[in-house]
Amino acid sequence: MAVYFPVKAEPLHMVASLNRFGTDFGFGEAEQYFFQVDDDRDAYLAGKRSAPGKRRFVVGDDPLAERARAEAAAWMLETLEREHPEVAAEVAADTDAADPFDAIARHVQEDFAVMQAGEDDAGRTLVVDVRFPSGWQPERLRHEGFVAIHAPVPGFPPTDKAARGMVRAMVDKGPYVRFVWTVSPDPSLDQHPDRAAMLRTWDEVERPYFRVERQVTVPLPETRSSVFLIRVYMTPVDELSVERRERLVEALRLMPDEVRAYKRLPSVETFSRAVLTPG
Repeated sequence: MAVYFPVKAEPLHMVASLNRFGTDFGFGEAEQYFFQVDDDRDAYLAGKRSAPGKRRFVVGDDPLAERARAEAAAWMLETLEREHPEVAAEVAADTDAADPFDAIARHVQEDFAVMQAGEDDAGRTLVVDVRFPSGWQPERLRHEGFVAIHAPVPGFPPTDKAARGMVRAMVDKGPYVRFVWTVSPDPSLDQHPDRAAMLRTWDEVERPYFRVERQVTVPLPETRSSVFLIRVYMTPVDELSVERRERLVEALRLMPDEVRAYKRLPSVETFSRAVLTPG
């Protein structure tokens, strides 16, 4: 499994940090795949199939929404056929799926969403299938636009003009790849708030995990829409080098309080004990 490490020993600000898709972050050919397949695939698929159905929805019954979904499904299937024909064959043979997006989700390790530019480029969500959320509720996106979805994120563009510019970047440009990271006291891929009582806290952490999301945006020009892929990677902190663990501690020390609270990270002292002397 790839271990992306987008951590810098400098104040972290929640900005887009977009990179051209295909940029090599140290994993060569794997960077050229929109859908990444590795030896942990069976565990990912088992976790996806046990996730509650409310983590996914398909909305919008107007003609443009229907065309956007068709364009998104076609791109995803064509990409799977090119990158992983064996996975595409599984999707085609899945007779238990609720719809084409469910069929895809049940066989890939990525979560995903489909967004259409919408009126005045405000952004509207048409499809969400997020079974491994990092502490948020995918179901709340059902009736929300782009700005409302990202409003809780510290540093999100405060003006409609800036937010609409981000929407235009997603639907008209790219593809792009970016990374979002945190450290978790629990190894679970699924960290939905509804599971909070079942997840370890920083007070009872045994082995902290470095959690990274590889996020890819793919423009769909015919309907000015975008596919948004989210692949979660979990790596035990004690498998990182000492230099990387020290960088994590320094990054937290420099992290603005509002960002640390958003990521639900502990004090620097608690974090240091868990990260520098894991287990």
